[in-house]
Amino acid sequence: MKIFLSKIGAARRQLLEAINLFFEERDPVSIHTLIGASLGILHDHFDMDAAWDSNLWFHPKSIYIKEEFRDYWIKKIRKAQNYFKHADRDLAQGRDEIEFETDMNIFSIIEAIKCLRILEATQFEFSPEFDVFMKWVALKFPQIIKDNSYTINLVQHNIDPNDFQAFRIAIQLQKEHPELANQVDSELDT
Repeated sequence: MKIFLSKIGAARRQLLEAINLFFEERDPVSIHTLIGASLGILHDHFDMDAAWDSNLWFHPKSIYIKEEFRDYWIKKIRKAQNYFKHADRDLAQGRDEIEFETDMNIFSIIEAIKCLRILEATQFEFSPEFDVFMKWVALKFPQIIKDNSYTINLVQHNIDPNDFQAFRIAIQLQKEHPELANQVDSELDT
């Protein structure tokens, strides 16, 4: 079987799979590797295209990072990704393990969704995975989200952000009944 897809199409598929694995509570290293590959493609498009957004934090050329700390920043944001991908440097330095902060996956997914939305512009499709993930983020971290109106229905139904099965079901329901997402979103807008 052969399939034809663009680089951005591949990045989208990697990101969708990472979100599904996230809600299935699967291996965080695999999730991180998929997100890293997706972000790599998306960030490369920002380097090549005129499209740019000043809100990108994980891009190596982020405007929020002071030049004297740029190398440090790049090493920090890519530390785990490089460790999981390459062995030569680590083996040469005698490093055979890493401390991996799995919460980085959450923020990397948010950045990848944002990048994809910018790059695809009017072609962007807010998939059930993206919708449910962003609602989960708002529910999980209410103290850092400015506007929690996005999660009113989830709070009213006592959805626990740690109940990943509920979020897997929500993704599946939106896939089977896309009108549910639009209905919920229109209710939130009123």
